[in-house]
Amino acid sequence: RAKLNLYKLEVLENPISVDDLNQIWDINQANIPEVSDIPDLGRLRDLITWCSHVIVVRAEEVAGFILLMRENQNYDSLNYDFFNSKGDPFLYVDRIAIKKNHIRNGLGSMIYKKTLEIADNLGVMTCCEVNTEPRNDPSLAFHSSFGFKEVGLRDFDDHSVVYLVH
Repeated sequence: RAKLNLYKLEVLENPISVDDLNQIWDINQANIPEVSDIPDLGRLRDLITWCSHVIVVRAEEVAGFILLMRENQNYDSLNYDFFNSKGDPFLYVDRIAIKKNHIRNGLGSMIYKKTLEIADNLGVMTCCEVNTEPRNDPSLAFHSSFGFKEVGLRDFDDHSVVYLVH
């Protein structure tokens, strides 16, 4: 894990630079189907508008990111709606992705530790969903290692998810 000192965690402030937006979008698109498609930069800007926190890990470039949302945003996501309909405050992991040449360096753990710290400071739960069909075993194991617990399941036409909270 000595490589971790090559990385810097940064909570971005709005407005987010065009270069950062482009890098986040590129990483997202390279990680489909583990994360959903963002059709264009306009949609990415919308997502970021709804976010309470956008965190990136940098090396010489953006190496990974996470988009986090609080409750009661006007986000058109059935997965987000699952948690929003419960009426409890939360921090929702909309998506996390690591650039291919930076995976297996501990960046996901670094980002999640910061996410859980933010949620603890806010006094809210952290929630997310993970694909069970197609099955995303690495993500399921990762979330389990952080102590996430299953709170629901949902089948869609083209995939299925498990809902998790911490």
